[in-house]
Amino acid sequence: MQDNVAQQVSGWKSQIKKGTLELAILALLAAKRSYGLELLEQLNDLDLEISEGSIYPVLARLRNEKKVTTEWVDGGVGHSHKYYSLTPYGRKILSRMLAAWSEYTQAINTVISKVYPNE
Repeated sequence: MQDNVAQQVSGWKSQIKKGTLELAILALLAAKRSYGLELLEQLNDLDLEISEGSIYPVLARLRNEKKVTTEWVDGGVGHSHKYYSLTPYGRKILSRMLAAWSEYTQAINTVISKVYPNE
């Protein structure tokens, strides 16, 4: 039974990650341009447990949707990195996503506080 509970919670967390990864990436790129592995490390430093197999398809989609641009940069040592930058359109999307996220989390927090008023 305990294993089933852990599996259920793990599956739920996975769905949250899928639904919020774009928001997290756009928010990080709003602060500064970054290359893929750098973004991955930033996300995982925040304990979001994102894999390389998850981030690169999202970055490719964001580029196709014109939310980010890419630029190859040769750092002089090692190999070049593909840097991602937020476009003006991407900033507009991020702004609306942040507003929607705020509304949604506020609503969820209201539900939780009604059920668990001391939490």
